Amino acid sequence: MYLLYQILSWAMLPIIVGRLFVRSLKEPNYRKHLLERFGLSNQQATAPVIWLHAVSVGEMLACQQLIEHIQLRFKEYDVLVTCTTPGGRETAKTFTSTKMRISYVPFDIKPFITNFLNRNKPVCLLVMETEIWPMLFRQCSKQAIPIFMLNARLSEKSMRGYRKVRKLTSATMRNVSGVLSQTEEDAARLKQIGGPEAFVTGNLKFDRKARPDQLELGRHFKQLFGENRCIIVAASTHEGEENSIIDSFISRCPQEYLLIVVPRHARRFSSVMALIQNKKLSVMRRSSNKPVPETCRVVLGDSMGEMYSYYACSDLVIMGGSFNPSGGQNPLEALSIGKHVVTGPYNFNFNQIVEKGASAKVIHLVDNSDAAMLLVNTLLPSLKMSNLQRDAAVQFVKENVGALQKTIDYLERVRKTWRQY
Repeated sequence: MYLLYQILSWAMLPIIVGRLFVRSLKEPNYRKHLLERFGLSNQQATAPVIWLHAVSVGEMLACQQLIEHIQLRFKEYDVLVTCTTPGGRETAKTFTSTKMRISYVPFDIKPFITNFLNRNKPVCLLVMETEIWPMLFRQCSKQAIPIFMLNARLSEKSMRGYRKVRKLTSATMRNVSGVLSQTEEDAARLKQIGGPEAFVTGNLKFDRKARPDQLELGRHFKQLFGENRCIIVAASTHEGEENSIIDSFISRCPQEYLLIVVPRHARRFSSVMALIQNKKLSVMRRSSNKPVPETCRVVLGDSMGEMYSYYACSDLVIMGGSFNPSGGQNPLEALSIGKHVVTGPYNFNFNQIVEKGASAKVIHLVDNSDAAMLLVNTLLPSLKMSNLQRDAAVQFVKENVGALQKTIDYLERVRKTWRQY
């Protein structure tokens, strides 16, 4: 079983590397740090290491405060953070944590994994959400490195996929020492694919908070964009969404409203700018850091790591990734600072959060961008007039916090199982 998996992995390696180079044509960062993907690096552990893996931007953001708390509770350890995408790596670089190293996770092939483990000597592996890698998990188990899945979730669709390779999935999950799941449903599905009994801790993303400097930058944005303008942020938009969102905004919203479009990926900043310019609209870039004239209807949010600041300056948020089958984006950052969220019909990545938020009337679901802008016109006057509605968004998040402390307490309890060097 593992032998067949490794044969297939070696056979696929040229294709995987080729895909990285193809992606690098649009995002050059894919060409950087390539040796790390083969388990090679100039970095080497000088102290016992807690290894945390977060595949990309969303998972990395979810674990930011977890990393800070780990470093406070387990001061004798360094922290190694791995990811799969350049976006995840760039996000990790914005963290202020000390004694933290960043690397790409190696390809899931035995010599790459074993070399990585030998160089870094982790005492445990903390896997954010659901990243299941057969050879990685097996080699960690062979070296007595316990694996803990944190903030774990598993959709019905993903579970069906894993069950198609039931034997390999079950054998892989037997190497997992512990699972902290977001919900009872996630726990049950993870158990069905061979995982251990899970502890339900809730979602770490509820515990994220904006820093004072991020809120201060939001106030600066408000001054630049217009103190008296109604500001709508189209957050983390995906390819194919900006066109309809901008057209609906221009045709349905008053002249005094301003739309901030923040693409999900930096590689798309130029193409979205060209899209807006082709519509003959007056547009400015956030990176210009200049006041926005009243004649300007659209601002391109061409910056990374400033999402909280965009939310802070906004009056209402339209969540990207939800108007095409991308599965939506995390609405909790906006809600945590009192901003209501309008979202499209595709939210399967955050289905439980959206359902809860809709019940609390702080997340508003629509079918398309036209309906979103009609709702914007209805919601904005009351949101600007009433603190109660803004407080409801903050309260919704506060009622669901607690996963962070539960996770730290759990890690303290299982500390005795970590590998000793």
